[in-house]
Amino acid sequence: MVSIKDVARLAGTSFKTVSRVINDDPAVREETRARVLEAIEELGYRPNSAARTMRSQRSGVIGFISDRVTTQPHSGDILRGAQQVADAHDKVLMVVNIDRDAGFRHRQRALDILLERRAEGLIYACDYHREVELPKEMGMVPSVLANGFASGAIRVPTFLPDEQQAALEVTRFLLAQGHRRIAYLGLNPRLAAASLRQAGYRQALEEAGIKVDEALIHPALVGAPDGDERSTVEEAIDRLLANSPRPTAILCGQDSTAMQLYLALAGRGLGVGRDLAVASFDDQRPISTFLTPGLTTMRLPHLEMGRQAMHCLLAGSREATTVRLPFVRIERESHLVAGLSPRSPLSESAVSDGPRQ
Repeated sequence: MVSIKDVARLAGTSFKTVSRVINDDPAVREETRARVLEAIEELGYRPNSAARTMRSQRSGVIGFISDRVTTQPHSGDILRGAQQVADAHDKVLMVVNIDRDAGFRHRQRALDILLERRAEGLIYACDYHREVELPKEMGMVPSVLANGFASGAIRVPTFLPDEQQAALEVTRFLLAQGHRRIAYLGLNPRLAAASLRQAGYRQALEEAGIKVDEALIHPALVGAPDGDERSTVEEAIDRLLANSPRPTAILCGQDSTAMQLYLALAGRGLGVGRDLAVASFDDQRPISTFLTPGLTTMRLPHLEMGRQAMHCLLAGSREATTVRLPFVRIERESHLVAGLSPRSPLSESAVSDGPRQ
């Protein structure tokens, strides 16, 4: 194994100088730095990370607890955002995937792995916006929660998608296109985002002076495995189209519902963008890009959640604040309907352009 002394001998310097180059000490002369780096490359030297940890008392490792994030393509950007910031700060991101259905021992083993490797901090990331009980270990080391909110005694800095503001913005957008009969095909009421997205939809209509028509609001509990009574997209569409006058736009609680709506409308001889406008949430690819016409949707801030969670962790913040991050509106063609004239009933200046505390 090549040692630091071998590098020093080839470069004609002391091993302390080699150490300073490895640690990017700006006081080292450029000529010396170049000579040391050339020797490192020629010998294939790799620093001993264990020794460096002992000297600095810092491992450089950040633990990323993936609660199904790495197995769900639509939430993987949380990991990617955290990785980008970790790389920029020369930190190693150690990812362990847990499955909340696998039980306590599975989760505890994942935490033990990270703590045994002296992780400097922990990020706990959920696959969707939901309640989670954080393990007690997260109260002992710097920790951050992304895409979930804590239910137990452990409280840490938390980053969430701003569900209500996103619904407010996209409904305002549909109003600005000239729509006045906007239906809402919502989420399973058991989801945390369900009530928040519906609240934003209602708020936008009320701001525009439009009375909320309860007949235009339906949940879409598609594929629920528990056997509870539920309305399918097909049934909800029949109810919505039976209204007189019928809606000119339908806002879907998520992209997978919008996809089923496209199919249901086509089966009734109706076309998105021709007879009805459709908008949605999440920007779940490939659904949003493969639909024809392309789906106008509110993109979840997964990437920014991961980035800000990592920035917060590296800054050493321990205050248990909650930051809500804005969605990004992705305009394609599904919101356009021939014969409707865009108008601006509300100023868009009230739409959030940054995180809310």
